[in-house]
Amino acid sequence: MTNKKNVLYIGGFRLPDKNAAAQRVIANGKLFNKVGYNVSYIDVNTNSEESKKFLENTFEGFKYLVKSQKYPQTKSKWFSYITNIQFIINAVENDLSFKPDIIVVYNYPAIALLKLTKYCNNNNIKIIADITEWYFPEGSLFFKIIKGLDSYFRMHYLHKKIDGVIVISKYLEKFYKDINLIRLPPLVDKNSNKWDCLNTTNSNLCKLIYVGSISHGQKDRLDFIINSLKRIKDRAREFKFIIIGVAKSDYIKIFGAKSLPDNIDEFVSFLGRKPHKEVIKHIKNSDYSIFLRSNNLLNTAGFPTKFVESLACGTPVLTNDSSDISEYMLNGETGYFLSISNDKELDESLSEAISKSKDDILEMKNKSSNFKKFHYEVYKDEFVQFLTKI
Repeated sequence: MTNKKNVLYIGGFRLPDKNAAAQRVIANGKLFNKVGYNVSYIDVNTNSEESKKFLENTFEGFKYLVKSQKYPQTKSKWFSYITNIQFIINAVENDLSFKPDIIVVYNYPAIALLKLTKYCNNNNIKIIADITEWYFPEGSLFFKIIKGLDSYFRMHYLHKKIDGVIVISKYLEKFYKDINLIRLPPLVDKNSNKWDCLNTTNSNLCKLIYVGSISHGQKDRLDFIINSLKRIKDRAREFKFIIIGVAKSDYIKIFGAKSLPDNIDEFVSFLGRKPHKEVIKHIKNSDYSIFLRSNNLLNTAGFPTKFVESLACGTPVLTNDSSDISEYMLNGETGYFLSISNDKELDESLSEAISKSKDDILEMKNKSSNFKKFHYEVYKDEFVQFLTKI
């Protein structure tokens, strides 16, 4: 590993594919590799102890090194995680056989980022932030205050003091317009056989799928979908709605037992969390993936990975216009925009999409599978230009 430059990617992702963050940093890692960098990662691990050393791994043909940091389970360990970078320093100075040319931090905590920036400046290491969200604090009042201050300091000040930023949305691109940046939506490797599409559909039953989490309704509005499906059940084509990532008990905890119709099990299946490979298979077997999002800062600053992965699977998307989706959605070709301005318009737009013929949906599945704007190699030249400026 001496002929190429080296990049170290750090953050709260769980490699290789255990959360959406992992999907992003693996794809970005492939892009780094494509333009001449060896890639190493420090991820977090919720199931076991910290790694004693960097381990070699290969995922979808992509070779990298990875060392895991134990995810904090207590307040004291969490506070240490967001303020202490000794684990990172030890990893860089004692565990790697080379000094990184670049360290990339993924949505990194403010105090730790401040310390790491000073360390990189003192050791001639470039530092880049990969920014995919404008964090909305949740939890107890203590956590809301701490996380709110952390987010404000990081977004308004620290990111503007480093060598460059990778942003996920136009909103963040505009916010950081005066510094060196590149906008990368969630990317995929379309050459990977996991995206090989089935391009089949069932004319008798329209299969809808949702993949994600509900997060107190601040992000995805799963309740809007279920309520609309309940209202149109008797006048739309027969359908089945599969929900992955959310158990029925999770939904009831947030929205209440009375929020679900008595006959919910007739048309909705809550499957809970599933391995990523199984999730991909479910998406491929669906006619549409569907999600609706509130218009707030969290969603405007981010970009839905589920949108990208659905098109990569060859499955058209039903969603409302949020974030930068309108830049990529081909309405009527790779899915449909749904209106959430009122119940009547949502019901009509959803019922119309569900009632499309088998041939119409199959044509959309073919166009979705051929959509290439999220393939990581598309951004190669722009990425090289970005790196030359750091």
